[in-house]
Amino acid sequence: MQGRKIRIAGEQVASKLTSRFVGRANYFPFFLAAAASALLPVQLRSGYAQNTPEQVTLEAEIRPGQNSEGRQTVNVKELGAASDGVTNDTAVFNKALAICAVDGGTCLVPKGTYLISASGITSHVRSGVHLVGEGRGVSILKIAAMPTGALIWGDGDKWSIENLTLDMQDYYPSRSYSAIACKGNNWRVAKCSIVKMGRIGIGVAGGDKWSIEDNYISKTTPVQTLNQSILVTKDHGRGATNARIVDNVCKGSGIIFWGFYSTIAGNQISNAGFGSGIATGQVVNCHTIKVIGNTCTGARGLDENRTWVSGFELWGSDSVIANNTAYDNGGSGIIVGGQNCVVVTNHSYNNGVQDKGYGFSARYQTSTINASGSIFIANWANDTRYPGRGMTQTYGYGEPVGGLRDILHIRDDYNGNKIGAAMSNGDQRNMSTAQASRAITMRISPGMKTKLDALSESAELPENARRALGQCLAR
Repeated sequence: MQGRKIRIAGEQVASKLTSRFVGRANYFPFFLAAAASALLPVQLRSGYAQNTPEQVTLEAEIRPGQNSEGRQTVNVKELGAASDGVTNDTAVFNKALAICAVDGGTCLVPKGTYLISASGITSHVRSGVHLVGEGRGVSILKIAAMPTGALIWGDGDKWSIENLTLDMQDYYPSRSYSAIACKGNNWRVAKCSIVKMGRIGIGVAGGDKWSIEDNYISKTTPVQTLNQSILVTKDHGRGATNARIVDNVCKGSGIIFWGFYSTIAGNQISNAGFGSGIATGQVVNCHTIKVIGNTCTGARGLDENRTWVSGFELWGSDSVIANNTAYDNGGSGIIVGGQNCVVVTNHSYNNGVQDKGYGFSARYQTSTINASGSIFIANWANDTRYPGRGMTQTYGYGEPVGGLRDILHIRDDYNGNKIGAAMSNGDQRNMSTAQASRAITMRISPGMKTKLDALSESAELPENARRALGQCLAR
């Protein structure tokens, strides 16, 4: 291979981030958190100015190896990275990723600890580039000071970041900088650890058919201001589509998702201090989501939006909410605020630790943002200490006065809570204490029956949920 001289021009984009969202939503506590999270796409569109662009010139002969796709493989140690945790290796990573960006390729990060500047790695993981370490706790990138940008940027199509640990040193920047910032389509962030997280672990703006899976993200001390392990918002007005957030472990902060036709499954969230363990946007920003087999526990605190942190807060319409578990959260366990959702075989117990919350809560904010038309099937909400002292979950199910219509409850068990099965609040049109475990299948609409028929045949749904749907339809 002939030696090549490669010049990569940095991008010149001025920052447009000028203010934070300030306000309060009385009936929609997640709305403020979601609105505040609009900071992320602004950062992702303008943040190149924060990550100071560099002109990277590679004067030396480049003789990379070849990966399985025939593209070049670049080893950061072979390019001169010290990996001793003391020497600043940022320039080497910039050089390696610039090489890979020319024709695509793999940037290998062998065992070691690599010190990275506060500005982060300014060469992005571009289309067709794969940044790959030797494993979590083995290949470690450590931020050197208070971040002034994302540590790593993934920007383009068909790129990946895998098998790395990012140590953010508990720095908490005033702006919502991410450890990993993501844009584009068909990309993957997998098997990474983000420890001592700071403000945002993985931040995403829009995109289609991407995956965040099997990552470990931890925050040393939960806080009540905007922070998330995984934060997904819009890019130029477009939410994420056909995305997957699966099998991640998040400690000390949770997940916020804006998007459509996507899956949030198998995640374990503990000790969130802001918003909810898992939260989705309202209908204009979120619909048709599958929230399956997640666990949210230990949420605590009254956050900056003056809402108690709950287990789940799901506002996306036409969603499937199945086999999730919420327990020991400060607020309610599972909040549903989207129309025409199927809520099946979830378990919510011992919640309301700080605000006398419910196991399940159906919400109403406006004529379009509410839980009307949803169906609850074979869910279970209880306080395991019933009857006795120490109970905190006041009701198995509750909803506000008026507004909600056509909510069905079939084979649910809301008994065994501190005060009662269902909270009537003087105007309960959808549910009464006497109906807490009573089947009312004759009111299922043709449209909902078609949806349930399809779900009962879905291999993606857990077996117990499919079985419950089948029994419901057979009545």
